[in-house]
Amino acid sequence: MNQQRIHFLDFSRSVAILMMLQGHFISMTLESYPTFMAEVRLHGSSGNVWFSIWGFFRGLTAPLFFSISGAVFTYLLHKEWQKGAAPYYQLKRVKKGLRRALSLVLMGYALQMNLKYFKYYIAGHFNPHFLGFHILQCIGVGLFALLLVSGLLSQIRKHSWILYLLFGGLIFGLTPLIRLQPGYLPEGAHPLIQNMIQGPETGFSIFPWIGFVFLGAGFGHYLSIHGTGFKNKNVYRYLIWMGLFFYLIGWVMTFIYNGDFTHFHYKYLWAFDRAFFVALLLIFFTYISGFERFRPRLFMAVGQETFVIYVLHAILLYGAIIGYSLRSFLENKLSALEAIFGAILFLAFFIGLVQVLEPIRHFFRNFRTFFIPNGRPSKP
Repeated sequence: MNQQRIHFLDFSRSVAILMMLQGHFISMTLESYPTFMAEVRLHGSSGNVWFSIWGFFRGLTAPLFFSISGAVFTYLLHKEWQKGAAPYYQLKRVKKGLRRALSLVLMGYALQMNLKYFKYYIAGHFNPHFLGFHILQCIGVGLFALLLVSGLLSQIRKHSWILYLLFGGLIFGLTPLIRLQPGYLPEGAHPLIQNMIQGPETGFSIFPWIGFVFLGAGFGHYLSIHGTGFKNKNVYRYLIWMGLFFYLIGWVMTFIYNGDFTHFHYKYLWAFDRAFFVALLLIFFTYISGFERFRPRLFMAVGQETFVIYVLHAILLYGAIIGYSLRSFLENKLSALEAIFGAILFLAFFIGLVQVLEPIRHFFRNFRTFFIPNGRPSKP
């Protein structure tokens, strides 16, 4: 993996995780947030220009996260695959991808547990929220799907990037068919399965969200063939073409469904528009990450610890696992200025935390080695 590619990926991931942190903190603490969101649901706009701008960029955070996840994984997968050393199912990246996907799904459900109610769990009583399907589970399932599709495309690897994009577009395009169905889907299935598609605790449905994983996969595969770097014009051409493709297809799909360009499109086919703006963000990140002054070490390190940051923020902000959090004290209680200042402190905390993670890991590695030399328990 070349150095430029590392810069681009870490820069993009750093921006995405910081956008997520401030977005979650402000939406949880801002006193006027419920009022603004009620206006958005009723009239399509909050009536506040600053909130609307903030909400627009916040709405790009998750699509960017999903897309980068797909791009990173697919780039590394195809780079190893291009060496031709082993069949697809024997590639190290495939095995690592399966472990990664499983760990994301399991951690996603673990974060939905609450130790305050452990005695009820033992008695067999689970809160339905435990079966919710949220971002970690959805990315994990997206990686599983990506591994399956990549295996099926093993005979046409050279043009897989086109098929990845088409598959992502298909998922976006099928979303209205799911959303317009009454009730939970699949009908009669266990809530654990329903929540993946359309259920009582669906946070991130696979329709349309894993479409962004495939969008990123197309980009990652293209990079593995044509190279990376902010001076590579092919990268910019691809992103421009990709963004326009999804944007135009979204409006064509609206016409095919019912021609309601003011309501139906923005309610059911918004993923096509988000794909366009994700492409624009990736163009900007690819270019700006080529300049060292925009890559301070502290900022770039954040992009290498997104999983740890996400888990810790879920615990601190929402009380995942432990049941106690900032939410108990700050939910919808801060003015706009207080929420912004709090978000800055929240970001500063995690940026500072990243600096001590490696020393902590080093300490525990040495601690383990002292008692278990060479990875094996020492004999008495």
